[in-house]
Amino acid sequence: MNRYIRGIMPDPNHRRILLAIISVLSVYGLTVGFFYPLISLKMEFRGYPPSWIGVMGALPFLASIIFSPLIPLMMRRFNVTRLVFISICSDLLFITLMMLFDNVFVWFVCRFAMGIAGTILFVVSETWINEIAEDRYRGRVLGLYTFVFSATLGASPLFIVFFGAEGNLPFMLAIVVITFALIPLYWTRESNPDFSGGTVSHVWQFFLLAPTLVAAGTLMAYEESALITLLPVYALQHGLPESNAALLLTILAIGSMAAQPLVGRLADSMNRYVLLIICGLLILAGALALPLMINTKVWIWILMLIWGGAIAAIYTVALTIMGARFRGAQLAAGNAAFGLIWGVAGTVSPGMAGFGMTIWGSSGYIGVLVFAAVVFLAVAIYRRKHTT
Repeated sequence: MNRYIRGIMPDPNHRRILLAIISVLSVYGLTVGFFYPLISLKMEFRGYPPSWIGVMGALPFLASIIFSPLIPLMMRRFNVTRLVFISICSDLLFITLMMLFDNVFVWFVCRFAMGIAGTILFVVSETWINEIAEDRYRGRVLGLYTFVFSATLGASPLFIVFFGAEGNLPFMLAIVVITFALIPLYWTRESNPDFSGGTVSHVWQFFLLAPTLVAAGTLMAYEESALITLLPVYALQHGLPESNAALLLTILAIGSMAAQPLVGRLADSMNRYVLLIICGLLILAGALALPLMINTKVWIWILMLIWGGAIAAIYTVALTIMGARFRGAQLAAGNAAFGLIWGVAGTVSPGMAGFGMTIWGSSGYIGVLVFAAVVFLAVAIYRRKHTT
């Protein structure tokens, strides 16, 4: 791994920054992958209704929607290393408050505040890593970034598997892990990037400037949210046992991780917009093939691996294109746009998929997934033909 990182990041200073960013990314992956199921389980154990649990789960997405447009301004005005440090310390503070006060209303406030801190970490880390990556290695650097995020996101629920959800131990473990993530930031104290340059510095301007990239980010967030939320339900409706239904998401996550080295290399060696369209076609094919393979014993696992890889890949390729096209404030605005998209998709997508299943049954779920992929492909192909 060390030799690989040296190969894609020749500058020693940039390698230290990369490791620090990966450390920051692990904090974000932990807060998303660990605290979503942890808080939901704790509320379930205490007898809170599903509607309250749903509201708790929506708060980080709401925070992302509200605060993402503000982050480019924060990155222009404040020291980025200090901004990341404050965000991680805020996470530690609010996790401690949740541990000390076993009160659902305190938890509501803390989860919203953690959503703000997580959104800042998400936007800053993606912008920073794109800023320092050389274009000839950009796809592989971002492939490594996405691989680490997927791995952290997928592995963090194991804390609950091994240590349970009750008591203060899960909170204390999270505090220890996040505290260690602060240490590599010391390496970045003299390398604060400048995000004041560029003509586009607002999220809404970026939506108009790069619609294909926005559509790609939307598709990834939309499909991922719908699959995480309702794919096990779809599987149960088709007769799969509960264990196999849950395993689908694990295989999907493995596909997301496994695809990143290949996708990063392809993004550095072929036309990136063509690769973006190929990923969209694979996502569409995955949605169309799901009803045909859901009751097979082997093909469904292969489908999950390819589908998960394509969904993660389209985001990696979109980030790679963004980093090649934009710098400074423009790049910050683009990553903030992706943060906003993630918040909106996480709020809207499960509802649309659930509504489709309620009205049209399991075929409604497939229809919603197919529709999103078709819209992306229409935008990407149109822009490819009519722009240079």
